[in-house]
Amino acid sequence: MKNPIESMNLAARAAAFADEHNMLPHGSTILCALSGGTDSMALLTLLEALAKERDLTLYAAHYNHQLRGEESQRDEAFVTQWCEKRGIPLTIGQGDVAQEAQDQGKGIEETARAMRYGFLTQLALELGADKIATAHNADDNAETVLLHLVRGTGLDGLTGIPPVRGILIRPLLSATRAEIEAYLEQEGVPHVEDSSNDSNAYARNRLRQEVMPVLRELNPSFVATLTANLDHLREDRDLLHTMAEKVSRTAVAEDGQVSVAAKALAELPHPVAVRAVKQLLEKIQRYQISAVHLEQILALAASPSPSATLRLPDDLFVWREYERLFLCPASSMPPAFSLRLLTGPGTFQLDNGWTILVEETLCPDPPAAGEYEWHIDQTTATYPLILRPRQPGDQLRLPGRRTKTLKKWYIDEKIPRQRREVLPVLADAAGLLAAAGLGPNSPRLAFPGRPALHIQVIPKHKDTEERN
Repeated sequence: MKNPIESMNLAARAAAFADEHNMLPHGSTILCALSGGTDSMALLTLLEALAKERDLTLYAAHYNHQLRGEESQRDEAFVTQWCEKRGIPLTIGQGDVAQEAQDQGKGIEETARAMRYGFLTQLALELGADKIATAHNADDNAETVLLHLVRGTGLDGLTGIPPVRGILIRPLLSATRAEIEAYLEQEGVPHVEDSSNDSNAYARNRLRQEVMPVLRELNPSFVATLTANLDHLREDRDLLHTMAEKVSRTAVAEDGQVSVAAKALAELPHPVAVRAVKQLLEKIQRYQISAVHLEQILALAASPSPSATLRLPDDLFVWREYERLFLCPASSMPPAFSLRLLTGPGTFQLDNGWTILVEETLCPDPPAAGEYEWHIDQTTATYPLILRPRQPGDQLRLPGRRTKTLKKWYIDEKIPRQRREVLPVLADAAGLLAAAGLGPNSPRLAFPGRPALHIQVIPKHKDTEERN
């Protein structure tokens, strides 16, 4: 039995498809991408008709890629005349795609797409458009899926072009190219031909001209069959996405990084876990990652190591802090600091944004002996005090506890490896005075009423909070 939507004419089917995906809400403002070819002319014609029915505000936009010389100028003149005739506001954009591709070291197709969508997005913002409509059709979708298969893809790639992505909408995605051409002929709507569509220099054109005809010989309804299957694949993908969100929603995002319970991620079924990692990466604006690196992140989540790390391409740093997995741009990691000599009382700024305060005073009762504030016996301390990173062999005896190496203290107190690198150690010529994040060296503490150095170490974020 035929789907009711399939039995409608193209205009009705496109409207029903748009409604199914909430593409054209009543009273919305639509920006139509208009190349002048068959698909975009059909889209503009359909939107023009629907604008009257649904109180839509319709704009058109044409981008001249300057790739085909006089033919590019012809296309621009054609859409300009058509929109003037129909009373549709049109904005023309242009860019030297060939030069930009050369400058960026990227392909022509990739560069053209980026420049075109950049133009459309900016224009939509300026016009206050709710949606940007593009004329992708079912054949485009089939070709996209095949290209993804050839180049390697997962389930997301197999679902093809989404009907809606953000403000981008594709009302013609369920219509075949043949149906669109028949619609234009029926409505008497002209169009221009893009000669680059005949060139085999582009992978999509070669697929369209050489592969698609063979697939249609094997199955005349290949595009329609694939389109129906894509709906089912999207349902599967959306279910996996929802399952992944149950974990990614528990993530904590702050200071440019995101963290999640490593066990919760490691215990997910693999297809769900992969999606959860992608969702976490999106929270720190990392959208492109290879399957190999996804697997490395999952392996880190399942690792027994409490402080293992990964440095990955695209400025990505991933690490464990005991039970939690952290992800962030490597460039946003807190910087280490250089050795600093404190020559006397005063306020000292470290190059990682921390602040050190040194004051000569009498020791109160009890003396300060916390993680970041101490009263050190002034009679035994000698200037310059040395503020430095930890060193192998450093030993510390916290008040009321036995002596251990700093490494052992960090492990026992579960201070993550990444944090250890930014925790300063304070010493003088006689040895260790204190270690930030742990506390003072007990033998160097002042007694109440005795001359003391009151020392405070203020981390960057704490300093900011106090000033606010």
